[in-house]
Amino acid sequence: MNIRNLYIGASLIAAGMLTACSSSYLDVTPSTNISEEMLNNESVAQTAMSGLYEAMNTPYSGTDLNQNIGEAYIGLVFNDSMGIDYISAIWSNQASMPGLAGWGRMNQDSEFTVGFPWMYYYGLVGQANRIIDALGGTDNPAADEELSATLKRIKAEALTMRSHAYTKLMSMYGQRWEQSDEGNAYCFPLRIVPGNEPSPLATMNAVFERIYADLQTALGLYEASGQDRTNKWEANASVANGIWARAALLKHDWRTAADKAAAARKDFKLMEEKDLFAGFMSDNDDLIWGCNPSDVGLGYWSWGCHYAANGHYVNYWGYGAGAISLDLYNQMDKNDLRRKFFWTPDKLASLKPAAVKNPAGLKEDAFWNPTFVSATSFLNTSNGPLAKKNDKNTGMIDALISWLTDYHNDVFTGDRSLIVPEDGFYNYYFLTETVKDAKKSVAFKAADGKRYFGTPCNVPFGAQCKFWGYTPFGNSMLPWMRASEMALTEAEALAELGDANAAAVFTEFQKLRVPGYTCTSTGDALLNEIRVSRRVELFGEGQNFTDIKRWNMRHEHREWKANDKTSGNWIPGENLSEEQMSVNYSNGWRFAIPTREWQYNTAIDLSLLKVIN
Repeated sequence: MNIRNLYIGASLIAAGMLTACSSSYLDVTPSTNISEEMLNNESVAQTAMSGLYEAMNTPYSGTDLNQNIGEAYIGLVFNDSMGIDYISAIWSNQASMPGLAGWGRMNQDSEFTVGFPWMYYYGLVGQANRIIDALGGTDNPAADEELSATLKRIKAEALTMRSHAYTKLMSMYGQRWEQSDEGNAYCFPLRIVPGNEPSPLATMNAVFERIYADLQTALGLYEASGQDRTNKWEANASVANGIWARAALLKHDWRTAADKAAAARKDFKLMEEKDLFAGFMSDNDDLIWGCNPSDVGLGYWSWGCHYAANGHYVNYWGYGAGAISLDLYNQMDKNDLRRKFFWTPDKLASLKPAAVKNPAGLKEDAFWNPTFVSATSFLNTSNGPLAKKNDKNTGMIDALISWLTDYHNDVFTGDRSLIVPEDGFYNYYFLTETVKDAKKSVAFKAADGKRYFGTPCNVPFGAQCKFWGYTPFGNSMLPWMRASEMALTEAEALAELGDANAAAVFTEFQKLRVPGYTCTSTGDALLNEIRVSRRVELFGEGQNFTDIKRWNMRHEHREWKANDKTSGNWIPGENLSEEQMSVNYSNGWRFAIPTREWQYNTAIDLSLLKVIN
């Protein structure tokens, strides 16, 4: 067997992909010269595949922002923060990237917003292509049969990862299916061989056909190999089926989406309450695919360091972990367990005994009171001045610290040995025996009998306690794909088909989130129920923009207004115009092809791209 041009070099891609010019992200020099004899060694092929996975979870330093670690970063910044349910202070108009949430940068072809996802996913494509080519190439069944069992599995993984990258590119740079002329619209280059030669734009149909064919081949190779992955940050047949289901949703191929989602989750168990509140840090029976939880090479670049409830930078900067949109929260069933994740107005009434935990007797309207909530600091609810009673602090901070403490003690079910506070860090606040800030501290006795002062960081209206990270860096096994997602995908696809089984599949999932749930909805009402539950379940897991785009859902942010309980909880400055809320805004919510690509790639004809507005 002739195995050609296989190399290891993910670390070079990670370090240089975003800083080099022109085609460098498609043509990375190998880190070492490997002889033909070495290429026939299965361990070398495995090392190359491991390098591809490393590229999904490694620092991309060229962007000069110490959060870029590949897949988790893409999900948070270019999906959740550009959606309608996840409110990010870091990516707001008050912070470092004005216009991101409002999508003012989406159609600017020289911007970071459109450049980073393009280079990241084509970087994965480039690595996968070299592995696939070395193991016989694309659409070559005879060569596939010659491969050893281990090489069959490795080639299947590379095909799966190429499909993943193209599915993600389609969700951002492709058109909605309804606006695609039944898939004949052009989208982006389809590269399936190594190299950086000019490549023309492909139609959406061509890309989907490639994804479907690659995944079909991959599933056959997985089965023929008789092997499975070693770690959950690697691909296997379940991941391949899940990616196929995601691609089918984009194409509105409902039957395929339902079937592949069912196949993806068949060897897993839907998440129950004990894992729901474990911080999404570690492996569990619901997790199909997730981040490598190792902190080797990451340190303070980890996703959780910036976005977990107990993240180092969340405490150091005083913001960052994200909040849920009140408009989504209010659509949840009153008995939905997932309501426990969020710091919202209804939590004030739940603090018992109120004389201790809410001594000022604050009501829900306190969340719109500028005395307690700062309009100029990301809707921080630990803001003063505080109400006073008997010379003790009895304002929002008392209630906030009580809720955070109750969550940690009574709701959180994860391994507490993994989140041991360092230097007094807790979830969103500091604990210390001695340091007291007269305006921002609340004294109480802890379980160890000592008297502590709790001093909160900036905790926004709607703050989440869903995601936690291991101390000290905040690394975790953040989900990339779960059985719960696949159950909701299956239910949605069946509902779109008018299949009576949709209610049964949805009930199987929803009863685990809403105790005693019984499905009484049909038709559009059922579909809406499924969509709301999906938005809540996948909050912060990198799916929101993709989902609302394919649903043609209005992109609306309702801002917080002082003393107006009917207003929302989006940070002031995030309000959108009618034009921006339209499904046709930014060329149909489509990222522009980066300048670097079309200036280098002379085969691209931009005139082929359909203009939506």
